[in-house]
Parts: sequence; C-alpha cells; structure tokens
Amino acid sequence: MAATLDISEARKKFNTIDEDLKTKPVIRITRHNKQAFAIVDIEYLDTIMETMEVLSDPHAMRMLQASIEEIRRGDLIDHEEVEKDLG
Repeated sequence: MAATLDISEARKKFNTIDEDLKTKPVIRITRHNKQAFAIVDIEYLDTIMETMEVLSDPHAMRMLQASIEEIRRGDLIDHEEVEKDLG
C-alpha cells in the first residue's frame, strides 16, 4: 500500500509526486536507509482522521457495535421497504 523513496529520489520527483499518490496513498521517505517521514494523499489522510474520530467516540462505537449485532442476527431492513415507508 505504501511506496518508499530515498530522500534524494523524492527531491527529484517532487513536482510529480502527486501523481504517485494516486496509486499509492502513502509514500515513505527514507534518509540513510531509515524511515524519515511520509507523504500522504490528503483524501486518504481525511479518511484516516474521520475513522479515528469514530473510534474515539464511545457513543458512535456503541451504535456501530449494535449495528454489527443486528447484521449478525439477520435483523435487516431491505432498502425497498424503507423506500415504501418513506414514500
């Protein structure tokens, strides 16, 4: 999922690195064969941040767990039923 570039290679590719982020949302940059930092696609970062918010919200996690339990029990409502109830 992540690509790795040496910092000197990353400098050379800086003007086109956004194209690389379309296929690899994380590019790890190394310096002297050690990971130094990462360049992350902004949409990917936003998704991670939103996920972290949900995971840190106890109420949201309870709702998620309840939904998972409903699915496991087969307690589902078909979208056509919902449309009939709303229409």
